[in-house]
Amino acid sequence: MKPVKVSLCIGFACICLVAIGCWADRTTTELEEGLTASNAGDYKSAIVNFTNVIRLEPGHAEAHYYRGLARYKIGLHEDAITDYSRAILIRPAFPEAFLNRGLARHRLGDYQAAIEDLEQAIQLNPRDGNAYLSRAKVEADSRGGIIGPEPKQN
Repeated sequence: MKPVKVSLCIGFACICLVAIGCWADRTTTELEEGLTASNAGDYKSAIVNFTNVIRLEPGHAEAHYYRGLARYKIGLHEDAITDYSRAILIRPAFPEAFLNRGLARHRLGDYQAAIEDLEQAIQLNPRDGNAYLSRAKVEADSRGGIIGPEPKQN
């Protein structure tokens, strides 16, 4: 290979490495900004931040999960289920995603699917008392009983 071509290849490789580093920094920044917005109750801004992370890194399970939480909070339960499902596809052992998908399915009246998700959350994390409580509530609601307020999301 001629020296000019080698120099161009090395230069291109350096540019790629810098771009990857900037990409990772932007992903981290967007995720942090999304979490900050979500914690402040600004769910619409959080959704934008988490969507930006997903555009940069489609396989980022946590970004899908957190966007699902934000969507759930503003009543977009079907969209939340889609995000939780994507997070589970990316990371199958994600008990919080199963728990919260179960809560969203419960909200939509899909009791059987909600119970299945909550069972999976319990299997993955048997120490999560909220998953047991959520399952009991869904089971009671499916039989027409009400046993208190909806459990909190993880």
